[in-house]
Order: sequence, then structure tokens, then C-alpha cells
Amino acid sequence: MVIKAGLEEAIYDGLERLGILNSGFRPKVSFHSSSLNEIYLIAISGHSFAVKVISNREMAETEKESLEQLYRIGVRVPECYGTVQAGNVWLLVMDYIESGASSGTREDLIRSLKLLYRKDSNSWGWNRNNYIGTLSQKNRWYQTFGEFFWDSRLSPQLDLALSRKLILSRDIENVEEVFQKFTEEWSLNRSKPRLIHGDLWSGNILAGKNGHSYLIDPSISFSHPEQDLAMLSLFGSPLNLEEMQQILSSSGIDDPGHLKDRIPFWQMYPVLVHINLFGPSYLSSLRQILRYYGKA
Repeated sequence: MVIKAGLEEAIYDGLERLGILNSGFRPKVSFHSSSLNEIYLIAISGHSFAVKVISNREMAETEKESLEQLYRIGVRVPECYGTVQAGNVWLLVMDYIESGASSGTREDLIRSLKLLYRKDSNSWGWNRNNYIGTLSQKNRWYQTFGEFFWDSRLSPQLDLALSRKLILSRDIENVEEVFQKFTEEWSLNRSKPRLIHGDLWSGNILAGKNGHSYLIDPSISFSHPEQDLAMLSLFGSPLNLEEMQQILSSSGIDDPGHLKDRIPFWQMYPVLVHINLFGPSYLSSLRQILRYYGKA
């Protein structure tokens, strides 16, 4: 893929301002991948950096902060070197993870998730808004799970989808009924908030050539670990149910034996995100979840 006009020089300028690149040195910048954001690869003195192009400052800064928070507690993520403005976009610069290994990566992923979910809090949420994909994700501190997950997760996505005519009013009513019923039935308001990745699907887990698993694109908050594990199951989890239950048990999560029945409940949120990002093709998935819990 040809680099957009002016972007290569903007990357050079940004890396110079971060102190990564010496002035006037122009190593090759190559396109690496693109999903919601383009990523470029640049090698400097034998070290490879991934440069992620992000549309706005807040999105870049909150991803950087999430990576740094996970790095501090020992969760394996690419080391982050900073964010910098480059023209009308922002660059997030981090280590490039060379892929290739399969042996050991599963165990390494389990190790990181156990570390992650042992980090607890007395409040639900996070100290600033962040992003899930390219959608703004509301955050503040809450005293109960019910307030947090409805006010900052489900309700904003439902309102957005309704405003875009992607869902019907009855879908909102059914989601709220399922949410209220099982929040009470499973005593979720008595759960202790744990730090979660927040956007944990298989595409955000990199199997490194060194045999380690790296988590990328985090959107952290203090929530319930089952939210992560259910999202991981949405498009094919590298972990089986027994391994996920073991992660919960080792992290001190009560009653993990019911995870299988709870997974669709937690998947309502990422499915709503996908409806808002990619359109009504995901509406059938939402309604299938509602039918699972007895709502037609």
C-alpha cells in the first residue's frame, strides 16, 4: 500500500520529536496493516517500531494510558513510547511484535489475564472516557455494577443505535429487562470490580515469535472479568471454557461455574458496539441473545 502524501514525513517528524529518530535520518516506512486504524512499521538501529495512525488526540492518549497501565502491573503488552501530533492525525508509537510462535502463547495469555483480574478497586468504571473501536466509551466512577454497566455501557450504545434507526424501541426494552433481571439474579452488584482489557477479542491478542502473548488495543476499566472472557468467545476464543473458569477462580471470582450461561449476557455490549460500527447485520445476534434469555 502506498503511504498517503505527507504522512511519511509526518511520521519522521513525530519520531524526531519523541527522540526516537535523529534529525535528517530517513529509514524506510512500510505499511503493516489496517482495520479501524492504519499501522506502519519502521526499523531503526535494529529495533522495529509500530506507528499507529489515530484520528484524534483523546483516542491516542487513552490507548497509550491503557497500555501503560497494563504494562505496570505485568500484563504483556507492546512497550509504548508516546503519542505525538503529525499534521491532522496523532501517532501512537510502540514496539512492533513479530508474530510466529504458537508454543507457549496460550499459557502466557492465561498468565496475563490472571494478573489483570487480580487488580481490583472499590469503584466501577474509570477516571476518563475512552474508546471501544472508534466509538466513545463513557466512564466515571460508580458504586454499583448495575449503575455502571447500564449508564456507561449498554444505554449509550442502545441510544446511538436507536438514533441511527439500527434497532427498535422494543429491542431496548428487552435488553433492559434481561439486564435488570440477571444483574439481580446473579448478585452482580455484590461483585468486586476488577481491571479488564475492555476490547478483548482474538484479533487483539498477538502471538509473538518469542512464544509470548501480547494484548493490544485495550480500553480498560474496572468492570467484571466475565465481560472480557465473553467478548473473547464472540469470534472464537483461543481459550476453552475450563481455562476461562480457571482464570476466574484463581482471581478470586465467585461462582465461575455459571460462566457458560452468562456469556450471552455479557455479549450484549460488544454486539451493540458492532451494530453501531458495522450496521444492522449484527442485529440478529442481539436478538438471538435476547431469545436465549426468553425475550422474543
